[in-house]
Amino acid sequence: MAVADTRHDDTVTCMAARLLRDAPEEFALLGTSMGGYVALEVIRQAPRRVRALALVSTSARADTPEQVASRDRQSRLVEAGEFDSLVDAAFRGLVAEQHEKDLALLDIWRAMARTVGAAGFLGQQRAVVGRADARELLSTITCPTVVIHGADDRLIPIEMGAECAAAIPGAEYVVIEDAGHFLFREQPKATASAVADFLGRVDTSH
Repeated sequence: MAVADTRHDDTVTCMAARLLRDAPEEFALLGTSMGGYVALEVIRQAPRRVRALALVSTSARADTPEQVASRDRQSRLVEAGEFDSLVDAAFRGLVAEQHEKDLALLDIWRAMARTVGAAGFLGQQRAVVGRADARELLSTITCPTVVIHGADDRLIPIEMGAECAAAIPGAEYVVIEDAGHFLFREQPKATASAVADFLGRVDTSH
């Protein structure tokens, strides 16, 4: 298993191209949140190389004007030296409401954010704002696909996951209860099991 590094590019197109340069000829692909945007761009660029696809906590839609404005405000805060404050403020929307006071989850989120860093965050924001709407791509996906979404996701509403699953031919759809956008950390066993069960049912061999 390899984890794509999205800290060095500021477009989803370039992130996907970097992933494809570093990946084997054929592979199973999982993308969560922004990684889902990158995964869909990988499908756009090289659909035959993806043997199986998992889209987690993501959407095929481009940002709305309101989302673009929100990202711009966040970027200006980071440029003003408020990265740590923004990370803490973002936590509330990242998890389900019932997990807002979970300090262990907050510590994990802070550590992940530090790994990305302020410069990486700004590049990722530019990439997300500039990405193309991918809804027209969904019906062309032919590899086995599972869409996984947290029932209580407040960052990317569950309807966005349902939309993806409905548009991808033969896609499986799994809802993780008691989880928001951070579902790999909020419900790690249930989420990992959903991915493992899916991969166990599909042929990812060459």
